[in-house]
Amino acid sequence: MLKLIPMNRLSTNLEDYLEIIGNLLDGGRRARISDIARLMGVSRPSVTQIVGKLTEIGLVTHEPYGDVRLTEKGREIAKTIALRHGLFNEFLCDILGVPSGIADKEACLLEHAIGPETTARFAAFVHFVDAENKKPEWLRMFHRYLKDGILPDACIRCQKLRELEDFEDRKDV
Repeated sequence: MLKLIPMNRLSTNLEDYLEIIGNLLDGGRRARISDIARLMGVSRPSVTQIVGKLTEIGLVTHEPYGDVRLTEKGREIAKTIALRHGLFNEFLCDILGVPSGIADKEACLLEHAIGPETTARFAAFVHFVDAENKKPEWLRMFHRYLKDGILPDACIRCQKLRELEDFEDRKDV
């Protein structure tokens, strides 16, 4: 099961910075103020200010004009944020069929908004769906419905029964 660290004491903004720093470092790159600013779409002074806050709370280290490094605690939190992002992105893309660009942006929103208990349920559900080597039949039917608007036969029968019941109800009036 996915190990999640409670995230509620950090703002969404601070979490985003930790995630960017972690992604840079995990990708074998340096986490420099200029790189973080470019990826976040903000000025270097803004990054310096946030890095100062992250340093104060013990999540990063930074010397002027040097690289930003994650502390052990910062690394744990950045890893958890990245896991949450990946989980929600996978759920949105692979299960709900949301296009990847949209899913990535919305996974970023979900990673900050949904608590650890619900996130653990999402993780269990995604793990359950992924447990088979192939896509479950119900998921294939759902994706077909999204693509073509075609309901599975069982659902069509249910729909026809409802229409018949509605017709019978109107006939009695």
